[in-house]
Amino acid sequence: MHFNPKDISNQIIFLLNNKPHPCHIRDKASRYVYMNLAMAELLNVPKGVPIEGKRLCKIKPELARLFETLHQKEADIVQKQSAVSLLITAHFGKETRLQPYIFDIYPFFNETGQILGTMTEARQCQFFSALDHIQGKSPKTLTTSLPNTILTQRELQIIFYFYHGFSKKELGKCLHLSHRTIDNKLEGIYEKMGVHNHEEFKKYIEERELNQFIPHHLLASSVQLIH
Repeated sequence: MHFNPKDISNQIIFLLNNKPHPCHIRDKASRYVYMNLAMAELLNVPKGVPIEGKRLCKIKPELARLFETLHQKEADIVQKQSAVSLLITAHFGKETRLQPYIFDIYPFFNETGQILGTMTEARQCQFFSALDHIQGKSPKTLTTSLPNTILTQRELQIIFYFYHGFSKKELGKCLHLSHRTIDNKLEGIYEKMGVHNHEEFKKYIEERELNQFIPHHLLASSVQLIH
């Protein structure tokens, strides 16, 4: 039987309403019982659209195919009473920009211990390498869009591979470009940046947070189990 927001304590509603991260609560049939403002913005659900008692396919049909696998995951969570984390890459937000989010999904119980459904919290996927840890750096939020840059998307693709340690030969293979073309492209990138060597190149990238960029073509809509 479907449960409603009255089955959720005022304390939980208060906490989720004030969370900066997207959160929602769904029943055993993956129908929405509650969604905070941050989740509505993430899924680009227009203000005032009723969500109670509806599955995502009824609210956002364009996301239904990607998210249909969640129903089985949530059924497993309810049955096993254990949590999972999913890496979901989809077109999120008002800009419908392709980006990765981690969805942590937990079993949801009422005050008597009866399991009613699932509660989910989403957070932007962050990249944190061992080198970042050693150097005392903070995790980075990945992005596929960098509007305020003098660099073209093609140049950003080259930068992504070169910054992450690809050789010019490997870079050319990935982008289907000749070694000479890669040399010319990198020379143009260095000139735009006003740098003269690899150390200056890396410093430029990190100071402008270009190391958070991931080329759009490397991402695809997907749901992956990570825990």
